Amino acid sequence: MIVAVGERVAVVPGGVNVGVLRGDHDRLVLVDTGINETAAKKALKAAREEVGGEVVAILTTHGHADHFGGNHAIVRRTDARVYAPEFDEIFLRHPLLQPALLFGGADPVDSMRGGFMLAKPSPVDEVVKPGPLVVEGLEIEVVPLAGHSPGQVGYLVDGVFFCADVVLPEAVLEKYKIPYLFSLTNHLWALDVAGSVPYTTAVPGHGPVVDDLSGLIDRNQATINAVQSLILQVTAQPSGAGTIMTAVLAHFEHQATDAPSFYLLQPTIAAFLAHLHRMERVTLTIAGNQALWTAVAGS
Repeated sequence: MIVAVGERVAVVPGGVNVGVLRGDHDRLVLVDTGINETAAKKALKAAREEVGGEVVAILTTHGHADHFGGNHAIVRRTDARVYAPEFDEIFLRHPLLQPALLFGGADPVDSMRGGFMLAKPSPVDEVVKPGPLVVEGLEIEVVPLAGHSPGQVGYLVDGVFFCADVVLPEAVLEKYKIPYLFSLTNHLWALDVAGSVPYTTAVPGHGPVVDDLSGLIDRNQATINAVQSLILQVTAQPSGAGTIMTAVLAHFEHQATDAPSFYLLQPTIAAFLAHLHRMERVTLTIAGNQALWTAVAGS
C-alpha cells in the first residue's frame, strides 16, 4: 500500500497521493490527506502500520477539497497540527468558499456541495509561506506554486518534491481536457518554478511518482498553448465568455454534463481571458450589456 521514496519519505498512492514523512522520534507528518474520511483512514492506517509512529502534523498543499477533505478525520483521531499556505488556508476553515467562488461568488447550487467540492472544515494551526520550514525535525522547503489555486505550494524534503497539482498526468488531462486554474499567469510561472526545483523524485498530487517532471511540464504546457490559440481564433470576432467556452469544449470534444463540471471550466476560461488581456492579446469591451472579448490584431 505504501511506497518508500526516501529514507524518511513515503507515499500512500490513491486518487490523491498522500505523503508520509518520518520526523524525530517517529513522529509522522502527512502531506495532504485525500478527499474524504475513507481516504484519510487509509493513509492513517498505512502510516501507523507500515512506517510506524503517530501522525502529529499535516502539510496541506492547497485548498481544494480533494486534497484536504481528510483533514477533519485525521485531526479528530490524532489531534494533528495543520499547516496550510497563505490565502488557501481560508478555504480549509471555510470550505463553502470554494464552490461559492466557482459559482460566481454566490450561494452555490446543491449539486456543488458534494465531497468533490465541499469538504468538512479543517482547523489551520500555522500558515506557511515560501521558504524554509522545520516540522518535527524535518527540514522542508516550501515551494511557491500558485496558479491552480491562489496560494498552492509544494514541499521539498530530502530531495523528494511534493508538487501538488502544478502538473497533471496524461490520464487526468485526457479525462478533463482543460484543468481548472485560478490564475493562468501565476500557473505559467509555477511551471517554470517546478522545472527548476532540485529534486531527485517528484510526487504529483495525482498520478505516478516520477524521477523527471519535464515531460509532464511539457504536456501541461502544450494543453495551455492549445487553449490559448483556440481562444484567439474564436475572438477574431467579438465574443462573450459563454460563446468562447462552448467553442473550446467543442474543439476538445468535451461535454460538461453537470453543474460541478461546468462551473470548474467556466472560471478556467476566465483565467485564460484574464491572462491574455494582461498580455495585451485580447481586449475587453462592455457593450449592449455584454462583456465582449476581441483578439488584438497580430496576436
